[in-house]
Amino acid sequence: MIALQWVKKYMRIGILTHHYVKNYGAFLQMKALYETLREVYPKADIRIVNFICQEHLWRNIIHVLHYRRKSDTPVIYREKIRQLRTFIRYECSLPRTDRVGTAEEIEALGFDLLVFGSDEIWNAADWGYHPLKFGAGFSEKTKRIAYAPSVGTFFQLSKESIREGIKGFWRVSGRDGETLDFLKRMHRGDAVRMPDPVFLYDFDRDLQKEGIEKKPFRYILIYDCKLTEKQEQQLRAYKDQHGFKLLGAGDYKKMYDGVTVNLTPYEWVSLFWHADKVITGTFHGTAFAIKYHRDFAAFPTERNRIQKVGSLLRDVGMEERMLSPGEEDKLCSILDRESDFTRADACLNRMKEEAFKFLSTG
Repeated sequence: MIALQWVKKYMRIGILTHHYVKNYGAFLQMKALYETLREVYPKADIRIVNFICQEHLWRNIIHVLHYRRKSDTPVIYREKIRQLRTFIRYECSLPRTDRVGTAEEIEALGFDLLVFGSDEIWNAADWGYHPLKFGAGFSEKTKRIAYAPSVGTFFQLSKESIREGIKGFWRVSGRDGETLDFLKRMHRGDAVRMPDPVFLYDFDRDLQKEGIEKKPFRYILIYDCKLTEKQEQQLRAYKDQHGFKLLGAGDYKKMYDGVTVNLTPYEWVSLFWHADKVITGTFHGTAFAIKYHRDFAAFPTERNRIQKVGSLLRDVGMEERMLSPGEEDKLCSILDRESDFTRADACLNRMKEEAFKFLSTG
């Protein structure tokens, strides 16, 4: 789908997101948004805006390199160091600007369109909070779109600079209900819900380019999920009963049947694509399980994640795949239940069409 004819031959587009966060979901949503904009604007010069909240960056690196006594042997910890280097290498694979620190410096780059999002760039409880990410400090000369940002759980913001920044967006959207509620309080009743960019882009070409092959065995994939000791015992019995192996998606626990820590983003995608079952506690883990039609159980345990995952599952009519706190014993029974993606596919296909129209400035 191509933007209308007013677009200049060499239109410049900037993407302002958490491009520096060492996280598979953060990179893949950025990659997907970049490729989607390339499809909408095939002649445009599209770049990631290299704006970094320094404290956010260092806290994220510390999180990645955190030493876990129960599972981090010297071999595993070396894999985590290599994983950090892998994240950095892939972040640098997309075109980006020189380092900038203010709205004025970003505007000086001469973008015709700035796209803010996706991910939790509006989470004010996060160390990555900065008024600039809300559009504060920009002049009217720069056309700005907020595409599927999320506030996470914290949106009690009353700063006038943030209100004025959001007021200046040409189009605004949110990834979830909490973000839309926040935008209404910011007097943006015109805000609409948009899908996460990972639903807009197929990663087939990237997997083929890297020559990634599926595992030669059946497995249950676990991604960033805080299972109880009882659940781990039940899961070990379940996998033995059904002939599965257990794999982690970018992390390691002693219960796993292999080391899959230092994954490229596309190896991570491939693990979801070919998994027999998925257990996850995150938004993007749930998103990729839905995208690739994997039977899954969503078990978020933190308030922020419960809201984000719950909002996504309500959108696509799959609330029954989520365990709430206190329902730990239902994990294996949910995995046994075949998923019906009919409603989810219809919803996401409709939202994908709306997303391309939303991103087009014609």
